[in-house]
Amino acid sequence: MNRLSPAPRVIVGVDRSFAGLAALRTAVRLARRDGAYLHAVRAWTFVPVWRPGTMPWLWQEDLARAARAYVREAFDAALGGVPHDVPVRLVAEQGYAGQVLVDHACRANDLLVVGSPRRGRFGGGGHVTRYCVTRAVVPVVAVPAPAWARADAIRRFGRDLERFTP
Repeated sequence: MNRLSPAPRVIVGVDRSFAGLAALRTAVRLARRDGAYLHAVRAWTFVPVWRPGTMPWLWQEDLARAARAYVREAFDAALGGVPHDVPVRLVAEQGYAGQVLVDHACRANDLLVVGSPRRGRFGGGGHVTRYCVTRAVVPVVAVPAPAWARADAIRRFGRDLERFTP
């Protein structure tokens, strides 16, 4: 890498779903491997349901602060806290999650990591994952939920539990 190219970044979309936590663990592992900066991104939206002109910008900083707290809680759940051996930047941006992630992962040496929940008949992933895979200009890693957390495994567990319940 020469002096003119920016440092590599791993951008991860943060979600506390099973697939999101697996994506966070994968992103930390990839950032460690590549010596990259980790940008943990949480998108949030605020749509007031009352009349225009009621000063919704007063709550925007509070909502951004809550989104950054959400990211810290996701790190706690996935890894026991924010890792100290990887440079981490917590990012909270207002907007649609897919668009925020694609806009943030814009450099030539970026890598975008997203959780991919298994949904639908053919397991095509969630709408944010599809958006990122089809529109990102950087490589995208779609991380599925762990096998034990998939819907069919949970349904099977529920049926087994019902059999043994008196």
